Amino acid sequence: MNRIYRATGTMGRRAFLTGFAATALSACGGGSQAPLARPVPTGTDPLSQFRLFADDGPDVWLKHMDTSQSSSLPAGPNVLALSGGGEDGALVGWSQRSDRPDFDLVTGISTGALIAPFAFMGQEHDEALTRVFTQTDADDIMRMRPFQAVFSNALYDTAPLAALIAENTPPSFLRAVAARHAAGNRLLVVTSELDSARASVWDMGAIAQAGHYDLFRGIMRASAALPGLFPPVSLSYVADGKTYTETHIDGGVHMQFLAVPSFAFTTPDQKLAGGHIYVLINNTLNPAPSTVARSALSISQQALTTTGRASASLQVNATQLFAREQGLKFSVASISPTSGVVYDPSDRFSSTYMNALYQHGLARAQSQTLWSHS
Repeated sequence: MNRIYRATGTMGRRAFLTGFAATALSACGGGSQAPLARPVPTGTDPLSQFRLFADDGPDVWLKHMDTSQSSSLPAGPNVLALSGGGEDGALVGWSQRSDRPDFDLVTGISTGALIAPFAFMGQEHDEALTRVFTQTDADDIMRMRPFQAVFSNALYDTAPLAALIAENTPPSFLRAVAARHAAGNRLLVVTSELDSARASVWDMGAIAQAGHYDLFRGIMRASAALPGLFPPVSLSYVADGKTYTETHIDGGVHMQFLAVPSFAFTTPDQKLAGGHIYVLINNTLNPAPSTVARSALSISQQALTTTGRASASLQVNATQLFAREQGLKFSVASISPTSGVVYDPSDRFSSTYMNALYQHGLARAQSQTLWSHS
C-alpha cells in the first residue's frame, strides 16, 4: 500500500526574462547540483491510481473516467478547459446570468489550475474566486530571493502561494471535491515532470477522496511553477518501503489547456453528441498590431507572448475540429483585442493586471459577448 507524503518546494518583465536566463546560466555553471531522486522502477508507477500521462492510451484514460456516468447523461458531457488563469471574472459573470452549466469535467493548467477546483465545485464558490483574484497581489504569492538565486532553481520563493492555497482549500472543501468525484464528475490538473519531461494529468478528485490533501495542494502549486521564476515542487511518496520523489513544474510547458481525448469519455459504442466544450484562454488570439520597442527585453517578451498565442491557437483549432467530428458544441473565450488588457506572462500575478482581467471577463460574461461559438 502506498503512502503519499506532502508536497514541498522551496515580477516585472526584467525579472521574468532574468528567470529564464538564470536557468541557462545555472545549467552552464559548475555549481553543485541537488542529488537526484530515487528513480521510479521501470514499468511501474506507484501513483497510477491518481495520475496518468497525457500521451497514455485509451485503457489508461478509461480507468480514470467514469464512463458509466457519462453514458447515462441525457446529452454528452459539459467540459470546461482553463488555461493560464484570469478566467475567474468570466466565471462569476456567467453565474450572474444564471445560465452557467454544471460541468462533468473541469481541467486546469498553470494558473488555471488555481481556478479549476473552484470552477469544478460550482457557483457557490464564486466568492472565493473573486476574493483571491481581486484582493491578492504578487507579495501574497511570491517573495524575491537574494541575488544568489540566479544560480539556484528559481528567482522567487512561493511559500506565500502555498499558504494561500492551503487557506482556500480547507479539509471541508476537499471533502466536497471528493464527494463530487464520487458522483462521477472529474477534475484534472496538468503538471510537467521535470526529469522525464512528460505531462502528468492528475485525477484531483481521486486524490481528495483518498485524503491526500497535501498532495492535492502541492499539485496546484506545481502547475503554476513558472520555470526559472518559481521553484519546482517536489512530490514525495512511499512504495514498498522506499521513498520516491518527483519534481514538477508548470503544466503550460506542454500545452495551453487540456482538451481530453474522446476515448477518455467513451467506449466504442458510446457517443459524445450533444455535449459542449468550453475553453477559456488567458491570451488574445487575434491581437491588434502594435509597435514593439527595439530592445532586448521588449523583443524577448513579444517572442514569448507570441509563442504562447500560437500554441493556444493551434490547440483551439484542433479542439474545434474534434468537437465538430463528435457532434459536440464548441465555445472559446479569449481576451478581446480591444480590451486594453495586454497579456503579459511576467505580470500575471500583479493586482493591477489580475483586476483588469477580472473586470474584463466579468463584463463580457454579463453582456453575453464572452463566447465565440461553433
